Amino acid sequence: MIQRHLALILILCPIVSYGQFGVHVKYLFGQSETLDTFNLNQDGLQASVEYSFRLKQKRLEFHPGLGYRLTFNKDIYDGYFTSIDFDFNTAIYPFDFAGDCDCPTWSKDGTLMKKGFFIEISPGIAYQTLHRTQIVSDVFPFVLEKVDLESSNVILKLGGAIGLDIGVSEQLTLTPMISYTMLSSTEWANLDRSGSARTLDDYTYLGAGIRLAYKPDPKRRRRF
Repeated sequence: MIQRHLALILILCPIVSYGQFGVHVKYLFGQSETLDTFNLNQDGLQASVEYSFRLKQKRLEFHPGLGYRLTFNKDIYDGYFTSIDFDFNTAIYPFDFAGDCDCPTWSKDGTLMKKGFFIEISPGIAYQTLHRTQIVSDVFPFVLEKVDLESSNVILKLGGAIGLDIGVSEQLTLTPMISYTMLSSTEWANLDRSGSARTLDDYTYLGAGIRLAYKPDPKRRRRF
């Protein structure tokens, strides 16, 4: 389903305006008392491939992206998460909403803060999997054994971010970003050490990352 929606967006993007491609990588700092209680790691990385487009007359830009997210698998923890995410990132430039929206930032008239600062809202959906190690013991003979367990859920996401576009060249824009994301309340099997189902309703994470966007040269495209 996610792949179908992404394909439709990619087809419709050129109709709205110009398009550009990008990658977005961010480090995640997880925050959840529930995961702390059950000794599950929360920090990790997310990497996404994005296709960006905007309105012609207003500084409203869209960056739908398909990515992969994971928390680090360390021996000191009993489990970790992996996820395939689709995020529909929508950025608004409050200091220049009705201004020149030609790219990149360095070629625009005005200060970097006025032209490059934006606020982004990111609703999304994810197919997330919990990987957990459980200790199983036999009564006779008494043996401790580690068993790997998995459970998956479709979850909803809602995030917000601030960022600053920095033009590197006529085709490349570098964007440092800080974000905050909340995940929907979900019941997970194998969340605790006994393997029972528990509700995870307090998982949020801070993100610090970089988006690198590439805009194809329109003059070069007209040659073909």
